Amino acid sequence: MAFYRRNLPHWQPEGAEYFITFRLAGSLPKQAVSRLKQEQRLLLNKVEDSSRSADRLSALRERVHKKIFKKYDQLLDSNEIGPTWLLNDEVTEIVKEAIHHRDQEKYDLYAYCIMPNHVHLICKLPDANHLKPSGKKDYPLTNILKSLKWFTALEANKVLKRTGSAFWQAESYDHVIRDSDELQRII
Repeated sequence: MAFYRRNLPHWQPEGAEYFITFRLAGSLPKQAVSRLKQEQRLLLNKVEDSSRSADRLSALRERVHKKIFKKYDQLLDSNEIGPTWLLNDEVTEIVKEAIHHRDQEKYDLYAYCIMPNHVHLICKLPDANHLKPSGKKDYPLTNILKSLKWFTALEANKVLKRTGSAFWQAESYDHVIRDSDELQRII
């Protein structure tokens, strides 16, 4: 089972269904990100310090992560800070086509939503036996998102006549969907 950590933990089991959010570079102020990370650390420390069973601790950790994600999402949805290049119809079309282009080849696409400054994507990765060789099989979702973001940034920057700075935030949020109830709720 593939797991690694950058700023966020990434767990990529074979054949899993994912809820993914990737956002434009600069779409969240650094102070807000720092504040939310600190809030998350404090809440997780409280959870760890409590004398609860392992199952209860796991459930509490999950609630903390969902609470913090919701706050990030509310900040993104406010569109108050940073670029909103995805409001441009040509840029939106580039992202939409790139998402659909990978459907049935890299993942099974369930749903997606393109917002002014971020994208939500829900998909299922095939089992490792069905993945086309890519050189880095350990983290297929990471490789798919890297390719998707690279291509869309290249094409969108042409439309926007921009050069020299990042289009997408380097790291994406990915969440393994645990069951069909959660899948329906997320969709």
